[in-house]
Amino acid sequence: MLKKHSFLCFACAALAGFAPQLYAGMEPSSWDFLPVIDEIVFATATVGFSAIDGRRMVLDKETGAFKQVSPSEYAGLMRGAKGGKAASPAKSEAGAAATLYTSSGTTVLQTVNDDCYEGRKIVHVLKLDGEVIKDAVDPCGSISSAEIENGRLWLGTLSKGGWGESPGKGLVVQSLTDGTHIGTISKQDGLTSNLVRVVKLDPYTGYLWVATQLGINQISPELEVLYALYLYEDFDESGTCTVQGSTTPAKNNFIAIFQRVLDVKDKRKFYEAAMTIPPAIRPCFNEMAVSGWSVGYCSGAEEYASSRFLAPQFNVLAPFAIETADFSPGKIWETLSHLCIFGDKDVAALIADHATDEDFSGKGSQCVYAYKEVGLFPDKPSKAREKEALGRISKSLSQFKLSAMKENTTPDFKSGGVAIEGAKALSEAGSPKGVELLNAFFMRVKPGNGNNPEVLLFSDAAQKLHYQDEFLPGVLAGVEKFYGEPVQQGCLYLDITYPEASKKNRLGVKQLVSLLKAVENASHPELIPHQPSQAQGAYFTCRAAAVSQLKDKTVRAEFLTGAYPALPAAQKKIADGIINAGQQY
Repeated sequence: MLKKHSFLCFACAALAGFAPQLYAGMEPSSWDFLPVIDEIVFATATVGFSAIDGRRMVLDKETGAFKQVSPSEYAGLMRGAKGGKAASPAKSEAGAAATLYTSSGTTVLQTVNDDCYEGRKIVHVLKLDGEVIKDAVDPCGSISSAEIENGRLWLGTLSKGGWGESPGKGLVVQSLTDGTHIGTISKQDGLTSNLVRVVKLDPYTGYLWVATQLGINQISPELEVLYALYLYEDFDESGTCTVQGSTTPAKNNFIAIFQRVLDVKDKRKFYEAAMTIPPAIRPCFNEMAVSGWSVGYCSGAEEYASSRFLAPQFNVLAPFAIETADFSPGKIWETLSHLCIFGDKDVAALIADHATDEDFSGKGSQCVYAYKEVGLFPDKPSKAREKEALGRISKSLSQFKLSAMKENTTPDFKSGGVAIEGAKALSEAGSPKGVELLNAFFMRVKPGNGNNPEVLLFSDAAQKLHYQDEFLPGVLAGVEKFYGEPVQQGCLYLDITYPEASKKNRLGVKQLVSLLKAVENASHPELIPHQPSQAQGAYFTCRAAAVSQLKDKTVRAEFLTGAYPALPAAQKKIADGIINAGQQY
């Protein structure tokens, strides 16, 4: 039976200082991919661990042998086992309530998670039988699990505030009757981590078992760490990614994890392909790569240190990402994260074939840009794809216009959004025809303010198509005849205060004249009699854009000798005010 060994405890304590530093946040962490264990159960000779993603692991109490097993094998091994889930729901957000289950099945506790972050201090709450009880957990910490052993309450801790889960204080042990603090067990004592997910009492041995986000522990009633096993993922002897255990901290093999995430059918073939990647650069495939993030610098592949893509040696894995690609609306983001890490021509061709899909633009723009940058993306979409996309854009615009014409009906802005995203995707794929449809649409819209749904749609279009030069005709039409808040995005489109090389046609006399008209509209009392704040916002935004145009010497000279003499008096006055205020130009 596993029990206390002095050499093991010494090793745990010695290695505690080398445990990876943990961060909660938006960027992926190495432990994000490990199983989130939410249940521990016990048979006479075996401990079973269940994760919320369906993975199952077992540990032999006598030998310490640990392995991942199939759900059916697990069911057979752990039939009639005692123990159970830690909490319901298994994972909860900051400030949310959860129910904590003890092994007895008769004592149930309730908790409300902390929500402490950047000066905000909303502390946790612990209840027993509906009554708030005293606990020894840090107020700005949360309680993930509870167990009762010999009149003592064992509480697993973590933190919920901020961007997600982060380590707490480990295990806190207190009196069940009065809450007196008895002791704390942390990673300094050999715990695999201070982010505890489950604590359960083994009824056959009297020991307690703990699951953290990094591994598992066996704890004695004397509050001593008897056993520590750090979890990691790697290929097994068959070439399949499995959860494995080590008595010292071990690193994940993220190439193996990629096999699992893709749900590759021929796992042996994937493994053999992975083994052809030079060992020196395999660490480049890290938690960032498997999450679809830019990998950044990687020793051993210096020539690709600043590349968006992995080194070309990793392209042997691209066929498996292609094989499992799913571009359906609910899967497209995940699929792109798997594909767009490879600078591979076949991947680029697949992306190009889907670049005009309805749900692609909002998620795949950066991917398309990356392939264009290295010359792997075709100049134009196929005629069939272009025709399909144009049909979808036209249909969506018609649906939107029809809904906007009906009284007492909410305009179908979803269809309008589909048209805009479709036009953007088509533009990024190399065809301006979708944006040209939008130009024609907005040029036909009657003058008006935000009470007109079509004018509101213009604002959305000008924002989302900010980098599409071919939208200029639609913008010029909009800023001249629309007024109020919706016109601001159009004026920002024409603002060249910070010139960008990607914007080719924003500077010119025609653009300046349109902006002067927009400023006039924003200052005209008859146009916006009851919306002074909207008029003010449009006035300052459009005037700033006009100022940016007049700062250009060529535009200013052409404007003064050509367009200025023919301007209406109101627009001349606006231009004079700008020029007189900026003689330093």
